[in-house]
Amino acid sequence: MSAGAPVIKNLPEQNSVTPRVEAALTRLLYQAAPFGLLSNLGLGAVLATGVWSYFSPRRILGWMAVILAVTIARWLLARAFSRRDIPDDAMPRWRTLFFIGTVAAGGVWGLAAWLFLSTQALLPLSLTIFLIAGLNAGAVRSLASVPGCYLAYAFTSLLPVMARFFSLHENGSLMMAISTLMFILFLMKSAHQQHEDQRGLYQLRFENEALVITSDEARLRAESINRSKSEFLATMSHEIRTPMNGIIGMLQLIRSSPLEPAQKEQIEIATRSADALLHLLNDILDFSKIESGKLDFEAAAFSPAEIMRDIATLFLPQAEAKGLAFVCTLDPGLPEAVTGDALRLRQVLLNLAGNAIKFTPHGRVEIALSPCPPQPDGILRLRFTVRDTGIGMDEFTKTRLFQKFSQGDNSTTRRYGGTGLGLAISQHLIRQMGGEIGVRSQPGAGSEFFFTLALPAAAPAPAPAAPVAPPPAPFVFKGCVLVAEDDAVNQRVIEMMLKNAGLDFVVVTNGLDVVELATAGEWSLILMDMRMPGIDGPEATRRIREKLAGRPLPIIALTANAMPEDRAACFAAGMDDFLTKPIRQPQLLACLKRWLNLPAA
Repeated sequence: MSAGAPVIKNLPEQNSVTPRVEAALTRLLYQAAPFGLLSNLGLGAVLATGVWSYFSPRRILGWMAVILAVTIARWLLARAFSRRDIPDDAMPRWRTLFFIGTVAAGGVWGLAAWLFLSTQALLPLSLTIFLIAGLNAGAVRSLASVPGCYLAYAFTSLLPVMARFFSLHENGSLMMAISTLMFILFLMKSAHQQHEDQRGLYQLRFENEALVITSDEARLRAESINRSKSEFLATMSHEIRTPMNGIIGMLQLIRSSPLEPAQKEQIEIATRSADALLHLLNDILDFSKIESGKLDFEAAAFSPAEIMRDIATLFLPQAEAKGLAFVCTLDPGLPEAVTGDALRLRQVLLNLAGNAIKFTPHGRVEIALSPCPPQPDGILRLRFTVRDTGIGMDEFTKTRLFQKFSQGDNSTTRRYGGTGLGLAISQHLIRQMGGEIGVRSQPGAGSEFFFTLALPAAAPAPAPAAPVAPPPAPFVFKGCVLVAEDDAVNQRVIEMMLKNAGLDFVVVTNGLDVVELATAGEWSLILMDMRMPGIDGPEATRRIREKLAGRPLPIIALTANAMPEDRAACFAAGMDDFLTKPIRQPQLLACLKRWLNLPAA
């Protein structure tokens, strides 16, 4: 169980809840199965496309046939499980069946490593390694509830990678094999930690149900469950974002190096795949926050018309690429500014407009905003609408539309992709803001999504002053950065980004060393990880601030901990800024400009 969670001993029903815990953990496997199946099949297609020109079609199509057969068999198993009300005592059999399917899936990707790493070309090597590494990182979340399943998947998919490197007999092949082994050990540790968190959560839950306790005890136990959920969510975010930072960071650096046009296109494909995995992680985190009641909303002045124009600007190139017209219609009677949560509103509109373009093969997409007729209560209400001329929906599909992990029907999911979380999240956000989302649609006649929000009018923001000087010259970074980071892959990514920015740097791997060095040298800035051996980032920052006694030194959090409470903890400890992994080079450069502020020579 995670640190900080209470340890409850001598419970009379502890033995009786163990089968329930095992059954619940097995159910988690099947609940997460759709993500794994979509990832295996979709990324299998990406790999086949990327290596098509390097290997024989017979080899590639044969491998795709195997992964398709395994995916179909696992889908049939998951479908059979979801349609049955299975008692707890029958779970061992279903867990064994899932284990067999996991071994087969891992073996397919292990076969991919053996088939497609037998070349010197950059694309097959990098794409195969990135995809297998990314799938294993994602499998930590979906398979950790039963460690045997994750271990089987990791070994069957990654050991062939290590074996292939051993067989190459080239400079660096031994180091790559050792790196693969270290990656396996890292993922095993992450899976074990998440399994312990999940087991502790269910153990505590079922023990609470089994005991007759006083109201005070019930309150304390409920609080411990919420803490366990928060800790599990934070751990999942950190452990998945850490390897994703290495994948996305290295892709950025490769993309900035001299490449042939075909190689650039292939790197873009790999980058989009990594971005899709990150988007999926963010959706899962948002939905987890919703279920735990920890999704925060703010009330600030913003321009609704400006948000609509931003959405139109963002999606216009995507629509034009499909041959679609994209129209933004704004009523002239709109207020200049309203009070509400602009970020959450933008999140909903991005989802609806993105879906409209995705499900519209030809025609047009329109986003519209207008004020509602005045009501007796005098409150201003705005109506947001997203229309398209796409494939439309029947009545049955509309009844399932806002359910989590649901997207029309199975054929729609296969054709258009997606997780089925976007609309469920959008519906919750609109309800939390006091509105209700609706849809009108007919098959073949397009769809119209709409919602109304009560947004009080606000004073418009003052117009920005006209520029009186030319844009500043490019920045030239000078100085030395102290980097506190314990992960070797992330160290390398940060080192290369800082080197490209023209900065010197020193890397330390634990909190005690960063405290000692911070006060012993002249540093321009510190990049501080939150989780490190010795002492963590916030505690190291507090000690540095105490020793500096008011002397300014920018300290920037650079961490995979993406929860709001993590951000608050960093600022409370004395940090100046916050960057979330996976870090993008433009974000890092913008942060450096804010805190180094060195004009061009």
